[in-house]
Amino acid sequence: MQQPVSDAAWRIETNGGDPVEADLRHGSLRDLFWVWFAANLAIVGLVLGAAVMSYGLSFWQGILAILGAFSFVLIGYFAIPGARTGVPTMILSRASFGTRGNLLPSLVSWLNLVGWETVVLVVATYALEGVFRRLFGLGASAGTLVLSLLVVMAVAFSVALLGHATLVRVQTLFSYIFGILTIGVAVWLVPHINFARTFSLPAGPWLTGFLPALSIVIAGTGLSWVNTAADYTRYLKRDTPARGIVGATTWGAVIPAVSLMVLGALLYSGMPALATSGNYIGLLQRALPAWLAVPYLLTAVASMVTGDIMDIYSSGLSLLAARLRVARYKTVVVDAVLSGAASLYVILAAHNFIATFSAFLTLLAAVLAPWAAVFLVDLTTRLRGGINVKALYAEREGPYAGVRWPALAAWLAGLILGLSLTSSTLWSGPLAHGVFQASNLGYLAGFTLAAVVYAVLGGVRAR
Repeated sequence: MQQPVSDAAWRIETNGGDPVEADLRHGSLRDLFWVWFAANLAIVGLVLGAAVMSYGLSFWQGILAILGAFSFVLIGYFAIPGARTGVPTMILSRASFGTRGNLLPSLVSWLNLVGWETVVLVVATYALEGVFRRLFGLGASAGTLVLSLLVVMAVAFSVALLGHATLVRVQTLFSYIFGILTIGVAVWLVPHINFARTFSLPAGPWLTGFLPALSIVIAGTGLSWVNTAADYTRYLKRDTPARGIVGATTWGAVIPAVSLMVLGALLYSGMPALATSGNYIGLLQRALPAWLAVPYLLTAVASMVTGDIMDIYSSGLSLLAARLRVARYKTVVVDAVLSGAASLYVILAAHNFIATFSAFLTLLAAVLAPWAAVFLVDLTTRLRGGINVKALYAEREGPYAGVRWPALAAWLAGLILGLSLTSSTLWSGPLAHGVFQASNLGYLAGFTLAAVVYAVLGGVRAR
């Protein structure tokens, strides 16, 4: 289908947080599949798979935990109203929290995405620096790091600035090129698998081993994208089958994510440091032949950039949902300034700060989980019959105007419980003991409580 001028590849998308009209819809389920495939074609999946096995599980228990990646079904479900309304996720959230009550969730969503942009920029910068040293003989210096950061930022932010159609083209291209390279890297890692030891691992405890491992997979896959789902379906035709939307989203994400996690689980017995290494990129590089170093590092960089592009694009839409009245592409400039400055600070002055910052972002995830629960309950009940699109933009009148207190109360209840059960290097909740101490079960507990409270408070009834 021909692309409209408002969203053509290699031109700046002019649609912002406003609904995409029916005559401007040009997306396809195939596009949706490749967008999510590229976003999950990340080397960090190997680390997540190894982390699952570090809970003392048998290989088959580990595989069962890895199947928690099918939490992407939730993302597929959240993506359906994007096609029906042409509206991005955090503006759809106004139907649950109210046009004013949604301000805080939108800001939290934006802060979370900008934070992860920064973390990914830093990791990708170090990987690209390795490429420059290998190809051009550049020494490890501040200048090489700054150059690497600028190159990574140029790619990620320019694609996000141009917008949806360009993003789809780049994600599809990267899926093919770096998908093939990832397979090549995986083949060279196979000799490091100790199959005998892996398949002879005894079964671990289900409550204190399997359940925390499962929670980490869910939190690191589907749950981490809940605030972006509809952003990539609003260009689909309104009558696109819901089953197709859920399927394209889920399988696009699950195929690369599960494949890499299974490989990480297989590698764990021979490379146990993979689960805890602060420099997993360097660890894996040492396991590969020297001639494969540059292709591997480029693949690592690309796998992070594809996820970063989506973080940047969706963070801009979250900022628009928080009622920043600027053109969409200008929100990308805001992100570039903030995350660029933060990344520069980390690589030049505070090398150890990234671990602390990641712990802070983990806490933000505990804040987003109960938001997702409220949105899910609303989507399956009160909003199932349709969403009043015009009312989403009416601040003073209409069914979504003002603040919807049941939603905010449920969100707060889930948030408090989630943080109480969450432990990290930055924060340890008063209830974060036993099975909750080294897992993301606090997220799931907060999610469950928020859903129950919202239903009890009558949030599922039409006003």
